Amino acid sequence: MKLKELKKLIEGCHTEDLNNELEAIVISKKNKIFKTDSIRLDTDSGRIIIATQDSEQFKLNKLNADKEMEFANKMLSIKSTKIDKSLNS
Repeated sequence: MKLKELKKLIEGCHTEDLNNELEAIVISKKNKIFKTDSIRLDTDSGRIIIATQDSEQFKLNKLNADKEMEFANKMLSIKSTKIDKSLNS
């Protein structure tokens, strides 16, 4: 899946579904299942990084996910400002 396809998938969600919490469910080769909410989309590399609760990376992954969201919000704000300026010109 490409990042632009993921974006389209999210944009196509029903409004009610956009408030749902995300949980990753991973099924291993031996059918072992684990679930976690430590999910991060690394937009630079196009990777989704998932950390189990018992891993050393669990908290760090969640922190980095928050930073990715802060950056995305900043980029959206910049785009919005540019659109507003072009409409007012």
